[in-house]
Amino acid sequence: MPMRRCARFLLQIAISTMLVSWIGWSEPAASAQQPVVAAAGGAMAGPKALRVEGVDAESGIRYVLLSVLGSGKAEGKAPPRLTLACREDGGKRDLDWLVTFGGVAPTGFTPPVRKIPGKPKPPKNPDVKLTMNFEEWKVLTRTWEVLPSGELRYRNPGLHSPNMESPRVFAMYLNSLPGLRIRYASGAGSETAEEVFATRPLMEEMAKTPACQP
Repeated sequence: MPMRRCARFLLQIAISTMLVSWIGWSEPAASAQQPVVAAAGGAMAGPKALRVEGVDAESGIRYVLLSVLGSGKAEGKAPPRLTLACREDGGKRDLDWLVTFGGVAPTGFTPPVRKIPGKPKPPKNPDVKLTMNFEEWKVLTRTWEVLPSGELRYRNPGLHSPNMESPRVFAMYLNSLPGLRIRYASGAGSETAEEVFATRPLMEEMAKTPACQP
């Protein structure tokens, strides 16, 4: 009897150990299905959209960056990227468009230039012409500025911009279009190929983001 009880006791321990081991390996599989959230506040907003939001420490502007990757390959470098930058400053909301053709790492939010009393105004960033092909709508060539980071930002209408349309006008059309094609305009000095961006994920995220509304 003592031998049988001892064997039965050892068998129970072995079964318990197997159950604990199985549960321990099962928990990570369940947690892997939770939403992916980046440590810096970014989260995957959809199959092809990346969302990053925060408050700029220097300007106090609240921002939401919505980005999609282009169709081109950067061969080990940062891929082409189209970003809608929604910003809110003192109750006023604005929208910026930024694009890269690859090889430019994400730099986060770039606040607009502000005049600081007692300091000279920074020099104007150089301009470049880009052609935007709104599939099934029209083709437009407009002026963008080259930021120090290497990103290209659409010049919103204003005193120093020849553009007449705001990015919100283009966003209205993209709501019913499959995507956007962007390339350097003829004679702009670059042989970069045209990039194709699927903009549906951007429009979906923009529609449910208060900071992106007029």
